[in-house]
Amino acid sequence: MNNNPDHFIDLNAYPLTPSGTPEWHQLVNEHGQSLRENGASIMKGVIKEDILNRMTAEADSVVKQSYACRETHTPFLDHEDKSLPKDHPRRQLQATSLNSIPYDIISPSHALSQLYNWDPLKEFLSAVLGHKLYKMADPMAALTINVMGNEQNHGWHYDESQVTITLMIQKPDFGGIFECIPNLRHEDNDQYSKLADVLNGDEKGILSLPVEPGDILIFAGFYSLHRVTPTIGSKTRYVATLCYKDQPGVMNSPEVQQTFYGRVNQG
Repeated sequence: MNNNPDHFIDLNAYPLTPSGTPEWHQLVNEHGQSLRENGASIMKGVIKEDILNRMTAEADSVVKQSYACRETHTPFLDHEDKSLPKDHPRRQLQATSLNSIPYDIISPSHALSQLYNWDPLKEFLSAVLGHKLYKMADPMAALTINVMGNEQNHGWHYDESQVTITLMIQKPDFGGIFECIPNLRHEDNDQYSKLADVLNGDEKGILSLPVEPGDILIFAGFYSLHRVTPTIGSKTRYVATLCYKDQPGVMNSPEVQQTFYGRVNQG
């Protein structure tokens, strides 16, 4: 079994190593521009098919240890603010049903762990985002796999991080579509009126991102409202989140760990 991520990537299409070549800079500029202009950039087919099959099998081997998350939340991933009017977006609860495989369950020998810890990927993403990235120190949240079985979903929400990096490993039979409204809110304006329209069923401006297995999505989820529609069928939807931060040593609090993983691991 080859654990060198050099062999996981189609380096002809994605020359992530060596860094600094003209081809590398062109790729950085391409994805950086897409992220700035569209709030998202997709690295299509970056992971080879045989590695995807391995990642799927490795996820299957630990999925029974995943933590089931069944919750309601506002689009801001917080609790309902009952001091506001009933129709305010911060009182509009969204339903989410998924399972999560945390980093401390994923074996260091698994291909996904090898990819996350591969410095050329981190260096490339740092260049795309325009600042140095560090692996998250949290032993559970640094690398996770979101698991969605039949009829599971993720309701409308914004991410807490400015940018989220995900890898589609396996798609379901049907459904499980990643939908978003790019740049719906701004740094100084939550655009409550437009958000309320979406939560009340207005589909104007909703985009379905064509994310397929093997694609890495670089997504500005702090500003872009997004959701995953219900999955349908017996095939599990596996999407990994590779969590890098702009400073070293970042950990989630014990309270956050308990909420998302049902236990605490502060390393």
